[in-house]
Amino acid sequence: MTLRILMVNYEYPPIGGGSANATHYLLRELALRPDLSIDLVTCGTGSRPEIESLTPSIRIHHVPVPKKEMHFWTARELGTWFLRARAYCDDLIEREAFDLGHYWSGWPSGIIGHRYRKRIPYLVSLRGSDVPGYNPRLRALDPVLFKPIARAVWKGATAVTCVSENLGALARKTMPDLRFEVVRNAVDCERFRPGTPDKAFTAIFAGRLIERKGVTYLFRALRLLADDGRICHLLVAGSGPERQRMERYALDNGLRGQVEFHGVVGDELPALYRRAHVFVLPALEEALSNAALEAIATGLPLITTRTGVEEILDDNGLLIRRKSAESIAEAIGRYIDDPDLLATHAGRSRALAESMPWSAVADRYVAIYNGMRKAGAR
Repeated sequence: MTLRILMVNYEYPPIGGGSANATHYLLRELALRPDLSIDLVTCGTGSRPEIESLTPSIRIHHVPVPKKEMHFWTARELGTWFLRARAYCDDLIEREAFDLGHYWSGWPSGIIGHRYRKRIPYLVSLRGSDVPGYNPRLRALDPVLFKPIARAVWKGATAVTCVSENLGALARKTMPDLRFEVVRNAVDCERFRPGTPDKAFTAIFAGRLIERKGVTYLFRALRLLADDGRICHLLVAGSGPERQRMERYALDNGLRGQVEFHGVVGDELPALYRRAHVFVLPALEEALSNAALEAIATGLPLITTRTGVEEILDDNGLLIRRKSAESIAEAIGRYIDDPDLLATHAGRSRALAESMPWSAVADRYVAIYNGMRKAGAR
């Protein structure tokens, strides 16, 4: 019997970031399952809704929203998409018979799932900023808005997944009795693969240039290393509100010749990873960075803080303290000084990535879907 699934995610490539990519790769795997039929309601850039047939059994409904930046959402853009997507789902649910819903993020997508909870059992996948306390920009609204929404959406769900144990622990600060399964992202090891790095020792950071990523401390670490006579070049893939300040810091502190700002990178990203020796993510909070997974698939050791990314550290990187340029400089210095350690951790990173295919993630979700169907049949 075919299982009919309504899936909702406010972002999907080319719009969005980690959640968009995860949905793309998961759908690619679920398309191979003949017993599934999926309608994904997501965003679009056209003037009217468009339906794209990924396969005969998977349809992508693009609900348009005017966007200024493809990889960043404003409150107005999210609100506009939510109202349009809710109306679109109202019509779709009246026309189609769905067995269950899968909503990426507790809000805004999960609010749509909660709306139909008496008709369609739903799964909500928590990703990061949808969990109160994760995003510093939203913390002022957490007590009065996002915590009540989160509790209602999570309580109404038949199943909840988190992308890391770290994120689940944070979610339980809002709802202590929350039951969840951890389903981590995977990585495309064919697209991201090892190569030959630059001759000069090079680190890479990939992600949005925002305060939560801790990039300020990485730049300060480069200055500390230079003061100690050790030069580390840095590739920066990504953009955001911190970019101008980081460019100014590099210029004012004699680092401009060591740092390359590449902005938002598309198809060239795998080649950029291959130029580096290590991947550095000094995040203050992180659920599970897709960039970190791409980096280990490229065979890069990780230098990161105690966040969700720590869960993919297994003799393939070094932990650093939050908000500590000194700790970052020490870790980079260890790799500069110890090529054997660098090689060992690089090989271990690639081996770990190869054990994390998207097919395994699809298996986990299919098991959850089937469990939800059995629970609903009781």
